[in-house]
Amino acid sequence: MRYENRSLVIEGKGTSVADASPLTMLVGDHSYEASAVIDISGEAQGGLVLFYNERGFCGLGFSSRQMFTYNYGEEHAWMRQTIPTRTVHLRVTNRSHVVTFHYSHDGTHWTQHPWQMEVSGFHHNVFGGFLSLKIGIYSAGRGEITVRKFEYRALAV
Repeated sequence: MRYENRSLVIEGKGTSVADASPLTMLVGDHSYEASAVIDISGEAQGGLVLFYNERGFCGLGFSSRQMFTYNYGEEHAWMRQTIPTRTVHLRVTNRSHVVTFHYSHDGTHWTQHPWQMEVSGFHHNVFGGFLSLKIGIYSAGRGEITVRKFEYRALAV
């Protein structure tokens, strides 16, 4: 990864969230919202995830051709959508363990992902490791993503 033109550029690693080593941030709030603007280059796939470990994560990713949906540590290929894009705005909202994802191509007109995900089971008793559920940005495949903007804010409970 490198810092370039006021952005974070992350080279792709692995083939999906599970083996991409996402860049994560600890979260201390029960309800929060995070958003990112990413540019996709080459054959990379990148997106915004809630990550416990390589077996426990959920999120939304994009390549230059498709949207990918991840939940309970796996991609749900039947939910793939053909969405050609090189830039995507992503937002995740976690309201007391109920997670909603939105995406946009212009940052103005947002589309809510059809799934809401329940993540209260993403903890040590299920996955081990004494970890926590963190916000993450991942980059997988051949290519890289550029994170132009990242924002986080706590929500009132």
